[in-house]
Amino acid sequence: PIAVKKSGHIAPKEPIMKEECDVYKAELIHNDRAILDSSDKNGFVKIHCKKGTGEILECTIVSTRAGEIANEVSLAMKHGIGIEGLGRNIHSYPTLGEAVMGCGLQFINARWK
Repeated sequence: PIAVKKSGHIAPKEPIMKEECDVYKAELIHNDRAILDSSDKNGFVKIHCKKGTGEILECTIVSTRAGEIANEVSLAMKHGIGIEGLGRNIHSYPTLGEAVMGCGLQFINARWK
């Protein structure tokens, strides 16, 4: 049960408690596609995961191409692919979708020993 809204927000139908989440955020101001296109410099991708795990609970995307970016995250949520899988997936360069990978890399780097 996942609802995709025009606002670029992907979430379960039931609300989640924010204090029970780890949050990973990638700003588009550092994204090469946004820089090349002079667009989305104030945009971001923010993924909430179940605390201490990589299970994706919800995602907020602020971008002119949020619909294109949302596909990868909604597919991962539907099939139980965690945020680590998104970080390890190969992404085309330069694309705004790399922000999803950036969130995944934050998760991976936080656990790297």
